[in-house]
Amino acid sequence: MKINNIKKCVLMLGLSVVLSASPIFAAQEGNDSESARQKLLDDAISLLDKVELSAPRSQVEIMRIREKLTKLKNLDESDTSEEFTPELMFSHQGGNSTAVSRANKTKRVAFYNSCGGLRDNALLDKLRVECSKHKSYDYSTARELVILGVDNHGGDVECVYTGKVWHVGKEKMPSANEVNIEHTWPQSKGAKGVAKTDIHHLYPTDSKANSIRGNHPFGIVTEPNPKFNVGGSKGDGNVFEVRRQHRGNVARSMFYFATVYNQKIDDKQEKVLRKWHKEDPVDANEIARNDKVEALQNNRNPYVDHPEYVDMISDF
Repeated sequence: MKINNIKKCVLMLGLSVVLSASPIFAAQEGNDSESARQKLLDDAISLLDKVELSAPRSQVEIMRIREKLTKLKNLDESDTSEEFTPELMFSHQGGNSTAVSRANKTKRVAFYNSCGGLRDNALLDKLRVECSKHKSYDYSTARELVILGVDNHGGDVECVYTGKVWHVGKEKMPSANEVNIEHTWPQSKGAKGVAKTDIHHLYPTDSKANSIRGNHPFGIVTEPNPKFNVGGSKGDGNVFEVRRQHRGNVARSMFYFATVYNQKIDDKQEKVLRKWHKEDPVDANEIARNDKVEALQNNRNPYVDHPEYVDMISDF
């Protein structure tokens, strides 16, 4: 049944491509053809939601199909006369949220409702139990899911620290020397085993920026001439300061990791992260990323869904 569903979904994708690319069909049918094409695309995306839940081993292929369908849908809805030019910092473009099943949304709302009135350790414990129940991958698969899926924007991948953009496509993995994966919570500080491959804290980075950050805590660099200063991120060998566009994402990823894996954030670093959380609030693309990771791991970052939880917890 799973294979048949996937085949059916691929067939519908093929039909969508044909209908979307056919000027003859549009000329003959006018507005009716536009409605039919949109309905077909919506039906195909809806079918993907169902297949996604029943075929977890096909997540990468399903994600690629979904992105192609969404691109077709967006082409229908926008003026394509001008060539698309990618902008820097994709996480602040306000991307479209990946569809999440109604059952998952209902379950999520029920869980968050059950957190009402909880604070500090009671809230932490509640979130930990819920978020710890997630699917994990081996490292090579997690890296592929990040670079070819979660943080891939039309074939482009951006270093979250420097803003450098690579066009890697969506089919073949680039060299690790070209596009590195940053563990927001360093491996040497506790990101081991399942935690090492938790996509909620993995991001694409330039290898030099990744190396400069190393396992240094996040903080504010005060040296006038730090040894690393690229794209707004700085490193002085003691702390690593993230550029403003990614500060909130870093903070919420750190709070998520501390919660799920019962780790402690030192007071000095926590103070900086709380400030970054306020300075760089959750945006549409961070919510979309949360949806994408949920589709892969079956859990979410609660501090993206409810940023106010950070103020309800006095000590991470």
